[in-house]
Amino acid sequence: MFLPEDGGRDGITLVNLWKDWPKVYAEVCVLGSGSSGLPARGSAEIELPDDIVFHEMLPPIHGKVFMVTNLGYTLGLDLATRILFTLELPVGVRGNYMLSCAEDSGLYLLSADGFQLSVWLHRMSGNDGAGWLLVDTFCVSVGQACTPRAEDSWVPHDVCLDVVTVGDNADFVFLDHPASGALFYVHLRSRVVEKVYQRGADECGYKRATAGHVRVSPVMMIWPPIFPARNENFGW
Repeated sequence: MFLPEDGGRDGITLVNLWKDWPKVYAEVCVLGSGSSGLPARGSAEIELPDDIVFHEMLPPIHGKVFMVTNLGYTLGLDLATRILFTLELPVGVRGNYMLSCAEDSGLYLLSADGFQLSVWLHRMSGNDGAGWLLVDTFCVSVGQACTPRAEDSWVPHDVCLDVVTVGDNADFVFLDHPASGALFYVHLRSRVVEKVYQRGADECGYKRATAGHVRVSPVMMIWPPIFPARNENFGW
């Protein structure tokens, strides 16, 4: 279930995806704030390989929902036209990535391989055959903050950093280091890395890996915050 991208109150969207080989089906239900309260429904279908596995459904970007798969592409759904489509991933990217919106209906993809981050751009308009363009790549230096805890009896070796979420226009990324329990904020253009959270010993190592991915929902607000003036009549 997704709230409107523009922050409005119209168009709460429910997307249901299921497999019935060799086809994959999607149902979209949009609930408006009108007096009738009746949802608008639509469905779509597409044929995909039998060995495809859906890992995660990402929030809508430019009116499209993308599903992370175990293959070399994402499954996309256009919420307006109810059309399912596939979008090839950049060469070498199989998993551990997130998408974010770019200007002019484009898409950014940020992937992590160990401590190496790569930022890709797909214009998604005009000639879609142009594919992905690598716009930046660098190694994240997190130093001793990523040292596994001594009390951890098991440390995962298959991935060093997990991509948790990416800001609009690939402005920033949150990265999780399961072995140490550290969560990092990286401003991608300046490459500034900041540790923003440290989980306890009971949330790291093997226990952390079996619990699944960390979820972060960034919120923008005015800083410093402005509080209402004190009202003496009401005692506050």
